[in-house]
Amino acid sequence: MKKRIWISSIAIVALGLVLTGCGSQQSSQQKTLNVTATQSIATADPNKADDIASQAAIAQFMEGLYTTNQKGKVVPAIAKKVVKPTNNGKTYTFNLRHNAKWSNGKKVTAADFVYSVQRQVDPNTKSQEVGHVAEIKNATAITAGKKAVKTLGVKALGKYKLQITLQQRVPYFNYRLATEIYPLNKQFTEKYGNKYGTSAQRTLSNGPYVLKSWNGTNDTWKYVKNPYYYDRKQVRIKNIKVQTVKNNSTAENLFQSNEVQVTQITGTQVSAAEQGSLKSQMKVTKLNQLYFMLWNQKRSALQNTDLRRAVSYALNRQSLVKNVLKDGSVAATSLVPAGNTKNPTTGKDFNTDTGNLYPYSPAKAKQYWQKAQASLGKQKLTLQLLTNDNDINKSVAEYIQAAIEKNLSGVTVNVKSVPLTNEISTLSKGDFDFATLSWSSDFQDPVDFLNKASITNSVNFGKFNNAKYEQLISTITADKQSTKARYQTMQQAAKLVAQQQGVTPIYQTAAAHLISNKVGGVHFTLLRDALYRYAYWK
Repeated sequence: MKKRIWISSIAIVALGLVLTGCGSQQSSQQKTLNVTATQSIATADPNKADDIASQAAIAQFMEGLYTTNQKGKVVPAIAKKVVKPTNNGKTYTFNLRHNAKWSNGKKVTAADFVYSVQRQVDPNTKSQEVGHVAEIKNATAITAGKKAVKTLGVKALGKYKLQITLQQRVPYFNYRLATEIYPLNKQFTEKYGNKYGTSAQRTLSNGPYVLKSWNGTNDTWKYVKNPYYYDRKQVRIKNIKVQTVKNNSTAENLFQSNEVQVTQITGTQVSAAEQGSLKSQMKVTKLNQLYFMLWNQKRSALQNTDLRRAVSYALNRQSLVKNVLKDGSVAATSLVPAGNTKNPTTGKDFNTDTGNLYPYSPAKAKQYWQKAQASLGKQKLTLQLLTNDNDINKSVAEYIQAAIEKNLSGVTVNVKSVPLTNEISTLSKGDFDFATLSWSSDFQDPVDFLNKASITNSVNFGKFNNAKYEQLISTITADKQSTKARYQTMQQAAKLVAQQQGVTPIYQTAAAHLISNKVGGVHFTLLRDALYRYAYWK
């Protein structure tokens, strides 16, 4: 990132002008940047965060071995450089920078990474995100209680030297290191035990900012510049205030009144902004994120494949994105977002090769519902749809409700909207019929979406389990095939999960943000939310 220049390139500059420039820079640094979030933080514990809102927040105040630049490219962070793995792509050896510190002034060391990853795979932690580290040697066996935590393939070879050994080569592991694997300070973490990350006071940062003013339940919080951050001179905004805004009109009104400088809008606000005075300040970004439905396989009716197929055919996804969302989101045609991966031979998008696996067909919806009625021995069925309570999710849930009740005569859908933390808790307990959820991946590989229907994945709250599908996922994950063969296996998996409706994708998310023309350095990418460490006042 280029350092901002305040002094004119003219050889001689009056001292008064120089002092004025410096004063202006200092004033800009002190000025608070006000932004919004669509959901509150559920946890600040990087070992436990399994929702997009928490993960996006953690990225502001934590930093791993790598990070990403403004264009989304992986760059060194706590590690001195991006390393090339040895041992057939399975072993990574890192030399860590000596000037990285925690927000309490203590050094960040190799032992902090070892402790964090061991804690994440430890069955006692009950992490829903063990998938982030599942490729590390013995991780899966440890999580299953079959091996000791100390056998994990993560070792401190010295105070500032770390080695990670994988079970097999993983082509996207650099992205894991940049966006999903963070260190933890053992002394501080164990001081609070299971309460770690439940409030700002119980959270320790090693990134550009420190989390402040969050008590674990409130809808507002702050990021304050970390005085111990090794690259603090490049962090140009000292204070960022975040408020949760679930209502689209409120978000736009706050932006227009300059009460916030960065916010997200959806629906009619997007189309209106495209035609109005806000057009120059709006940025629409297609995301590596998919919105989908989970089916609780513990409920006898929802074990019925024909019922799940009937619901999928009843949904007009094109109408949903065009007439309800109106924010650039794209109707799902497979379980993999468009733009995620290309055919290694032809260069075509993954979804061009799959074709549309989730078409709208009221006739087929009726046909499969009749089959389900016959096998279930029921003419009528009442289902509860669980969703979280922001405006977008409630609108989508109401659309799904109306589509099902219109096309599947005899089915009644009741919508239950709850805060995200409550939804995750309810899903974890298995106390739901079917639910909507979104998944955002930090790397471009179909497996991170396809495995959401795998019984081995912690986000598979519905517990869909299909032996043939598990075999395909296992083959993809092992990465022992050629690039072309692996691609074809992923195509097979996408088609099988569609045929079985293990999980049912609805749309690929696009995010429309209003970014004040007074602010620079705020960039949203396919893979990641904006990192405010790059932001500055113009």
